[in-house]
Amino acid sequence: MADPPIAPSGPPSHDEAPHVGGLFKRILIGIGVMVALIVAVRLLAPHVGFLDETWDKVRQGDPVWLVVAVVLEGFSFAGYVLVFNATARRAGLRLPRFTSWRIVLAGVAATRLLATAGAGGIASTTYALRRHGLDARHAAATVAAQIAIIYVWFILLIAVAGAALFVAGHGHNAITIVPAGIAALILLVAALGRPLLRRLADRSAEREGRVARILASVPGTLDDGVHTVSTLVRERDSAIFGGALWWLADAAVLWAACHAFGASPNVLDVTMAYLIGQVANLLPIPGGLGVEAGLLGMLIAFGVSGDIAVLASLTQRLVSTWLPALPGAVALVAIGRPSPDAEVVPVDDDDRPHGPAHATA
Repeated sequence: MADPPIAPSGPPSHDEAPHVGGLFKRILIGIGVMVALIVAVRLLAPHVGFLDETWDKVRQGDPVWLVVAVVLEGFSFAGYVLVFNATARRAGLRLPRFTSWRIVLAGVAATRLLATAGAGGIASTTYALRRHGLDARHAAATVAAQIAIIYVWFILLIAVAGAALFVAGHGHNAITIVPAGIAALILLVAALGRPLLRRLADRSAEREGRVARILASVPGTLDDGVHTVSTLVRERDSAIFGGALWWLADAAVLWAACHAFGASPNVLDVTMAYLIGQVANLLPIPGGLGVEAGLLGMLIAFGVSGDIAVLASLTQRLVSTWLPALPGAVALVAIGRPSPDAEVVPVDDDDRPHGPAHATA
């Protein structure tokens, strides 16, 4: 399928594949670090009291719960695929199921393994959409809609979980109602800011010059993304709940990991610990290594013992990051290979004030 021309007023092109140099090296380093930690605990266990107890918990771990964790991670990715397909379909792109999984795996691998604070995932997904026939503007708007769905759910879940824990009297205010209040404020500002975003898009539509057009395209792209989300909500498309499944199933991996090593924490406590711990993922650290510290600290804050918190946080990252790493890296390397069964179809674009007509195959 030929790559369509770039709309002159669209955002910057993504005709070049995202840089994946050293990706497999990063995976090997990450897995090596995990193995080194396990070996270090094993060697030091007989000489350090609390490590000896920790190793006993490792040996007594329930493999059934670990299998449950892996299955839950599969559901998490399925949620993201639902969101991806829904937003691509709104743009007129029909993709085979395998191709959707391949693009999602590649995007998540780029986000979690490349030290780009999420930019790698955006670039790889946009590039894949362009290679499958979407013009630059609608590819960018589709990715913006995916991000909006995923992170609106993230913020909403923090608000709901934090408020519920505060009412139930679980946890300190600093890790319950305070983040819940901040999340609610962010949602309010985002909702009230939509008219301003649209006005900025309208005013910037006629800018001239390459740099000016690139900067001017940002409000319009964001507005197109928000429009897609609001359309899916109005149409009661169930795929919108894929964003919630992405976060909740991944949080459930942490909950299953706690059970695997003998703890039975409250599921709401673990969910909030997971959500706040994920904020560390904003740091540009390859492999999401900063998240382990966030998850560990939050589990302890919610009353999970230190040794189990260490094992559970490491297990969660092993299942959610390193288990999908190899297939994700393979998918990322092949991200520019378009599927012959992909199809771009005309869609009703009348109510999209900024987007150009869709490209056709």
